[in-house]
Amino acid sequence: QSSGTKKYLLYAGGEVLLIVIGVLFALSLNNMNNFRVDRLHSKQILKRVDGELQANLKQISSLQKMVEAKLVALDSIAPYLDRSKTVKDPEAFLNNVIRASTFGWEQPAMDQTTFDEIVSSGTLALILNIEIRLKLSRFYHTASQREHRSSMRITQFPKVSYALIPRETENTPRDGLTPEDLQTIAQDILDSDLRNHFIPERNRTKFMLTIWQSIQEEAVELVNLIRPPQAPDMVLAP
Repeated sequence: QSSGTKKYLLYAGGEVLLIVIGVLFALSLNNMNNFRVDRLHSKQILKRVDGELQANLKQISSLQKMVEAKLVALDSIAPYLDRSKTVKDPEAFLNNVIRASTFGWEQPAMDQTTFDEIVSSGTLALILNIEIRLKLSRFYHTASQREHRSSMRITQFPKVSYALIPRETENTPRDGLTPEDLQTIAQDILDSDLRNHFIPERNRTKFMLTIWQSIQEEAVELVNLIRPPQAPDMVLAP
């Protein structure tokens, strides 16, 4: 009877061991499957982030050119506002004042729809590469701070100029203005307090160029990290 009990216990122990092994194997398969699913989600998220960053880089490049044109226009009207030069071509002067007033109403914001979505849905952690995850969060946080700082520097320059120049469109003087009309408007601008807002507007324009240059450089660095040229799958390594 003692021998039979011993055999039974050995048999029962073997059954338990097989069950434990089976459970551990099933868990292992489940973990492997979950990891494959996470890798797939990571690829999908990074693909969307990459597309968003690429779109932002194109937008930033376009905005930089327009703000550079704004800075040129500001520099061109400076000698007239400080009365060191006399306006001889009022139409050209008005056009430069209008160009100098662009991007004065708001700070164009970078698109971060995908990033906001993965943060709010809690799927940011599915980006397996911790370095990418941290740099991505830092990038959008810093960009938002810079854009906010630029918005806080908005001046009265565009508002004053807009009130003084009759417009056909936002960026062009009204059609049909006579040379006398143009000269009168130019003189009204020179007699206004627009010059008092010139330096703050010029400083903000330079600041806008600085922050977009920084954002552009950091976005390029992030894109290169997400998809390094020689090893596109390395970005998914945990």
